[in-house]
Order: sequence, then C-alpha cells, then structure tokens
Amino acid sequence: MPATVRGFPAEFPVRRDGRRPWRYRITAGFCRICLRMLFFRRLRFEGGAGVPLDGPLLVASNHISNWDGLILGSFFSGTLFAMVKREVFRPPPLAWLLAGCNCFPVDRGTADRRALRFSLDILRARGRLLIFVEGHRSRGHGMGPAEAGAGFLVRRTQAAVLPVAIWGTEHALVRNGGLLPRRRHLHVRFGRPVTVAGSNDQEIADAIAAEVAALLPPRHAGVHGRGHVPAADPRDPVAADGRPPARRP
Repeated sequence: MPATVRGFPAEFPVRRDGRRPWRYRITAGFCRICLRMLFFRRLRFEGGAGVPLDGPLLVASNHISNWDGLILGSFFSGTLFAMVKREVFRPPPLAWLLAGCNCFPVDRGTADRRALRFSLDILRARGRLLIFVEGHRSRGHGMGPAEAGAGFLVRRTQAAVLPVAIWGTEHALVRNGGLLPRRRHLHVRFGRPVTVAGSNDQEIADAIAAEVAALLPPRHAGVHGRGHVPAADPRDPVAADGRPPARRP
C-alpha cells in the first residue's frame, strides 16, 4: 500500500453525514464564481436536472483537461467524492484542502489498495463517486481505452452509473501566451443513470465508456465511437486480398 500523503487526514471522509465540509462549500463556490465570470454564457450544462441526489452512484466521465475535475466538482449538485492522482496533493496544505473537498489520492502506478478501500466504502455508504473511466487524461481529443477499475467498483458494489461527457476544456483552459485561458465554449452533458453489467471488470468498464462516448460529439468519442475501426496489429499476417487469415483453434 502506498505511503500516506503528508497533510491528508488519517480519518477520511472529513464528514460522514452526507453533507459537504465547509472547505468543500467555500472552494466550490469560489470556483463557480470565477468560471462564470471568465466564461459567462460559454459554459453550458445539459441534463443536470436528472442527476440523483443520493447513491450509490458512480459518476463516470471522459478526461481531456486537468480542469475537468474542478468544473465537475464545483458545479455538481450535492455531495460528490473524487479520486485524484497522488501528485496533485502537494504541498501538505493543499492535501488538507483537497481532503476537505472530498478528494482522496490514488497512486496510478500501483495497485493502490487504500484508494480502492476509500472508493468501496463511499459507494457502500450510498455516496456518489467521480471517476475518469480512462484512468488518466486523454492525449488527444478522443477517448482512449477504459481501465478496468471502474468495472471493478461497479461489480463489487452494484452501483448505478451516471455517464457524464465534457468537452471544450482541451481548447479553452490552456495558456495562450498570457495569464488568462482562452475564452472558448465549454460543454458538460449529463446522461441518465444506468445499470451496467458484464462478465468481467474490463467488459463492464468498456460498457461504461460506451455510455460516456454516446454523450460526446463524434470527434471526441475516440475508440468508443461507432465508426471507429481498431488499428491492425502489425504482428498479425494479412492475406493478399486484405483479409486476415482464419485462426486455428
């Protein structure tokens, strides 16, 4: 199990009554004001009225910018928890603040049992947990392959899945030779809660990713888009007519 992050409290969550800690309320309110002032009508939300206020609920999103989690966490109605990469929790005062915002660290380079335990405990307590189904920020505009972690959490807790799609942040929230980001349109689209099943964790995760991709414009769906053709494996031989040879049993 990875070492404890400095500044992160020994007891988590900070509150166990389903309400937001004061650090969460202040930080989310401040971020909402700043984002509204900066983007005004360019920040658009769809389908938020149908978001359940209780759980267990796995909120699954794509990830194309480091600002995605901040936007989703600030504007999401009610109390939300989030798994955040360990590197963000530095220095210790920032770890203390993030813990008060219901964020907990995950070491993406190992099987982080502590992060998995936090995730399972949150969902079993009927909480709502945000997770990026790809496990990391996409290198391009389109979604990449899903990681099996989302499938593991759903299989172990039987939580419903709320797919969420976000786009525009890859263009707007980047530095452009100045102190302020570009004023582009940002879109967040909430789907309807769904029950996802599969024969194994990866199959469930792929089904979750497909639900998210269905909410995105086609150019952002990536490997989960309907028209996507997987790249050929260079190790596989190809016949002269372009068809792969039949595989032997």
